[in-house]
Amino acid sequence: MTFKSPVLAALLFLGFVAVAQAQATRTWVSGIGDDANPCSRTAPCKTFAGAISKTAVGGEINAIDPGGYGAVTITKSITIDGGGTFASILAAGTTGIIVNAAPSDIVTIRNVSIDGANTGTNGIRFMAGGALRQPVQISSLL
Repeated sequence: MTFKSPVLAALLFLGFVAVAQAQATRTWVSGIGDDANPCSRTAPCKTFAGAISKTAVGGEINAIDPGGYGAVTITKSITIDGGGTFASILAAGTTGIIVNAAPSDIVTIRNVSIDGANTGTNGIRFMAGGALRQPVQISSLL
């Protein structure tokens, strides 16, 4: 097949390249990470929100070291695990985790401390989803 328009050929090529980029089944966050990173073990993200977009459906986000990893909205089956370290979310004046997933999605949050600093509205707000598993510590909410 030949293309008479180089612009059309370039758009088709870029479309195929975008499809080829896959999400990881396990991603990582660290207090010294950067959300521009791929969220790998050697190049972690800084926040849960940064890692969630790079984690596949049914995947897992792990914390490498103690830190505050920020509020997050979850829209797919995923596990966030702070096991082995002190992973936390400071949710002053806001909700720490919002779950708004599909009816078949299972969301697991474990070993994560959510602190509202006496002004937080909700530790976890479950709006939609199949199931929420949350053995977490939630404190200092209104």
